[in-house]
Amino acid sequence: MDSQKEALQRIISTLANKNDEIQNFIDTLNHTLKGVQENSSNILSELDEEFDSLYSILDDVKESMISTIKQEQVRKSQELQSQLRQCNSALENSEELLEFATRSLDIKEPEEFSKYGI
Repeated sequence: MDSQKEALQRIISTLANKNDEIQNFIDTLNHTLKGVQENSSNILSELDEEFDSLYSILDDVKESMISTIKQEQVRKSQELQSQLRQCNSALENSEELLEFATRSLDIKEPEEFSKYGI
């Protein structure tokens, strides 16, 4: 019976050692899990900050581009309106000249024709 008790004692000792090893492994796993959770949280926070910064930069670029486009629109519109005024004026002058030339064709007397400077 002593040999059985010794064998049982060795089994108990081995089992206790294995339990300690399992507990140490569990502690290591818990520590690793906590580290993964903390690292993930930190990375997510950094990622949020980085994207917020990028969104801010993109928003600034967007505003700058919108401003440039609006300024260009105003400049081009003003230039086109100026050209439109010039063309309308030229058309009006051309119509007056056409009317004058047409009236000149109706002149019968050479003296009167000369009076118009033609």
